[in-house]
Amino acid sequence: MIESELDPPVAEMTVRTCANQAINEDYSNNTYNVNRGHLFPCCHAADVITAESTFTLTNTVPQKKSFNELSWNRMEYETKNIMNTCKNNNNKVEAYVLTGAVPGNSKLKDKVNIPSYMWMAFCCYNRSENKWVSQAYWAQNIEEEKSENKIIHKDSLQKLKQFLDETWVRNVQLFKEDYTYE
Repeated sequence: MIESELDPPVAEMTVRTCANQAINEDYSNNTYNVNRGHLFPCCHAADVITAESTFTLTNTVPQKKSFNELSWNRMEYETKNIMNTCKNNNNKVEAYVLTGAVPGNSKLKDKVNIPSYMWMAFCCYNRSENKWVSQAYWAQNIEEEKSENKIIHKDSLQKLKQFLDETWVRNVQLFKEDYTYE
């Protein structure tokens, strides 16, 4: 799927070039060994319809295949398990999640930026423990060996903000409130 707002129609009947967004062809036959990595992971979806909606090009960034399939994937499931402890009054999981990518120096087809780092942060209220829970993760978007069994370690939101401040953009505010809970 494409976002029509990013590439408005032209007056004549022409083939849309999708100059302002990724298309499937941007990912095919690439020499960077990347695939479409989810920003909002399908494993975080509450139902099948929501999970299917995550498979759009507007929800992806180029991730190294092994990174996407190994350590980043394990982290997505770890965060899902932690967030499953945060249920609202209707016993439904309720969490605030942010995922981002720090731009890198390479592009697919001179168009789609390949991130140098990926990051994710979440916060939620654990009613059974009566406290806010928050975690942050970030890792370099690089190839990894399955035998490494690389783990993306969790850290605080404050440390993620510091990392983003040093590597990308200054004074990032992740959430409306500055949750610093463990």
